[in-house]
Amino acid sequence: MTSFFLPWLISLPVAAAVAWWLYSGKRATTQANRRQRTILAALRFMSMLLLCIMIFDITLKISNKQQKRPIIVLAQDNSSSIVANADSAWYKTDYIGEIDKLKQQLSGKYDVRSVVFSDKTTENEPINFSGQTTNISSVFDYVATNFYGENIGALIIATDGIVNQGAEPLYKAGTFSKPVYTIALGDTLPHPDLSIDRTVANRTAFHQSRFPIMVCIKGENVPFGDYQLTVSENDKILQSRTVSIKTNFAYQKEIFYIDGADEGLHRYDLHIDIPENDANRQNNHRSVVVDVSGEALNVLLLQNAWHPDVSALEQVLAKNERFKLTISNIDNFSSRLDDYSLLILHQLPSAQHNIQKIIEQAVKIDLPMLFIVGNQTDIKSLQAALPSVGIERKRGDNDDAYPLFNIDFQLFKINFDATQTVLFPPLNVPYGNYRTAPKGQVLFYQKIGSVGTQRPLVYFVTTATQKIGVVSGEGLWRWRLTDYASNGSHAVTDEIINKTVQYLCNNEKKDRFEVTTDEVVPIHREVIFDAVLYNRSMEPVTTADVALELTDPAGNRIKSSFQPSGLGYSLNLGRKPVGLYRYTATATLGDEVLTRHGQFMVVDESAEMSRLQADHSLLFRLADSHGGQMFLPDNIDALPETIFRNREVAETVIVTDRQLRAIDLLPILLLILIFLSAEWFLRKFWGME
Repeated sequence: MTSFFLPWLISLPVAAAVAWWLYSGKRATTQANRRQRTILAALRFMSMLLLCIMIFDITLKISNKQQKRPIIVLAQDNSSSIVANADSAWYKTDYIGEIDKLKQQLSGKYDVRSVVFSDKTTENEPINFSGQTTNISSVFDYVATNFYGENIGALIIATDGIVNQGAEPLYKAGTFSKPVYTIALGDTLPHPDLSIDRTVANRTAFHQSRFPIMVCIKGENVPFGDYQLTVSENDKILQSRTVSIKTNFAYQKEIFYIDGADEGLHRYDLHIDIPENDANRQNNHRSVVVDVSGEALNVLLLQNAWHPDVSALEQVLAKNERFKLTISNIDNFSSRLDDYSLLILHQLPSAQHNIQKIIEQAVKIDLPMLFIVGNQTDIKSLQAALPSVGIERKRGDNDDAYPLFNIDFQLFKINFDATQTVLFPPLNVPYGNYRTAPKGQVLFYQKIGSVGTQRPLVYFVTTATQKIGVVSGEGLWRWRLTDYASNGSHAVTDEIINKTVQYLCNNEKKDRFEVTTDEVVPIHREVIFDAVLYNRSMEPVTTADVALELTDPAGNRIKSSFQPSGLGYSLNLGRKPVGLYRYTATATLGDEVLTRHGQFMVVDESAEMSRLQADHSLLFRLADSHGGQMFLPDNIDALPETIFRNREVAETVIVTDRQLRAIDLLPILLLILIFLSAEWFLRKFWGME
C-alpha cells in the first residue's frame, strides 16, 4: 500500500511547489493579473504532475465489472418412447410449441441452452423423437464437459424416465450441485401387454455344438390362456412352445436349445402371440444373433505371480466363448506353444524368470504375443529378447500414466465413447524412453498428470510374420471398477480387452490388408468400415485404391470406395435395413490385388419399444434431491416463475483488474505537451516574459 501512495505524496507537492514558485506574487510580472497567474499556475501544476507520474512510473489499476447471466440447460428426451402412446400427435406438435414458449419466457432473464438426448446428448439438433435408446446420465456428462466453468443456474430435463442405457441417473447426478427441474412426460398407467422382456444368448457358438437361447416372457393384464412362442430362422420355424398366462402379472423363462449350425452369422427370430387388447405390439418379437465359428481360440496366459490384472482378464475372457483361456504360473509351465493362438505374458520376463526360450519359440512359430508390463517385469531382458517392443527404462522409477485415446487408431473398430476413458485411473508404467510407434497402431497414449505425451500406453507392433501387443503398465483391474461405477457396466473395458485379444488372435495375422466392421449392427446405427493396408515392408499405405462390394439380403450388389483416413481407410455406408450382408474388400497396390471377405448382420434392437410405462418416480426423486421440482406437461407454464423465485439461480459478477504503467500511456505524454504549449501561448498572448 505504501509503495502505491508514496509516489503520489511526492508528485503532488513537487508539482504544486513548481507552480507556486513560477507564479507567486513576488516572481510574477506586473503585466499579469491574479486570474491569469492562476490559469498559468494550474497549467504548470498539471504538466508537472503528469511528468512526475511518468518519472516515478506509477501503475494505474483499472477494474472492470461484468455481470454474467445464469445458464439454464434445457435437455429434451428425443427417444421414440415419448411418442409411442395415445398422445403421440400432441407431442409432435403442441408440445414442441410449449417447449419453444418455455425457452422464450426463460430467455428474458437467463441464457437458455437447448440440448437433446437419446443414446447420447447433443446440441443444436431437431426434436424428432427418433432415438432408439435413452441415456439420461449422458446429460450430466455433457453439462460437466461442455459447460465447465460456466455459471450454470439450473438444469431442466424433459423425459418419460424410461432408462435403457448408461449409468443410473441418480448416481450420475450425485456430483451435480445445481437445481434440477424435471418435466414428466409419457403415460404411467399400466396397459395390457404381453411381451418378450429380454433374451439371453451367447454371441458366439461352435460348429456342430448345441447352444441355448433363453427367452423371458412378461404378461400384464392380458387375457388368461395359452400363447404360442416360436423361434425361427429365415422365416422357417425351428421350435415352438406353449406359454400359459394364468395371472394378471406373469413372468416366466423359456429355454430353447438350438442344434449345431453352419459357420457364420445366424439371426434367430423369437415371437410370442399378440393378444387382442395388447397395447404395445412392437415388443412381441425379438431377434438374437449368434456367430457360429469352427473352434475356440486357445489363449495361454503365463504369469510371474498372481495379480488382480490376471483376475480381470480371466473375468472378461471367460464370458466370451470364442476364447478358451488357460492360466499358468511360469514356474509350472512345461508345455509347447503350438496349440495356442495367443500368448499373454503378465509381468514377464522378470528378474527370476528370463523366459528367453519361450519368447524365441513364439517368434519362431509366429505366435502373437501380448505383454502386460508391471513392476516385476525385467525391462532390459524384454528389450533384449524382443527389441520391437521398444521400452528403455531409466533409473527404475515409475510414472502414473492416464489413458489418452488416439483418434488415429486403425487396427480395429471400437464402439464405446472414447470420452468415457477420461475418468479411468492411471496405470503404473516404467519411466523411460519409448520408441515412437505408428499412430495407427497406438490405442492409448500416456497422459502424465494433465499433460499428454507421445509415449504409447497400449499399442501394437506388426512385423511381416507376427503381431505383438503391449500394455505398458499394470492396473487394468482398476479400469473395470471405474467403468462399472461410471457407466453401470464393464462394457468399455471388456470391449478393449476382447477387441485386443480378438485382433491378436486373428488367423489372418500375416495378411497385409485388414478390414474391420461390427459383426452385429443395430438398425439405428451407421455401418462403418475401417481398413489398413501395408506394403511388403509392413509400412502403412494410403495411396492405393480400396473398394468394397456389398451384397444385401436381396442379393443386390452395391459397390463403394474407401477414402484415406489417417494411416488407413474408412467407409461409411450409412444405415441399412435389417438382414445379413456379405462383403468383399479389394485393395490394388501396384500389380498386387489383396482381398478380404466377411459378413455382418443388421438387427432391430430397439430398446425403446420394450417398455412404454413412464417412470415419474425417478424424475421426482431426481428433482427433489437437487432442490428442484417435477412438473407435468399441463403445468409447464408454472416452471419459469418457480425458477425466478429460486435465489440459487442468480447472476454472477466477474471483476477483472488491469494494471497500466503510466510511462506506457501515450495520452499522458500528449497531455503534458498540450499543457506546456497552452502555458507558453498564454504567456506570449498576455505579454509575459
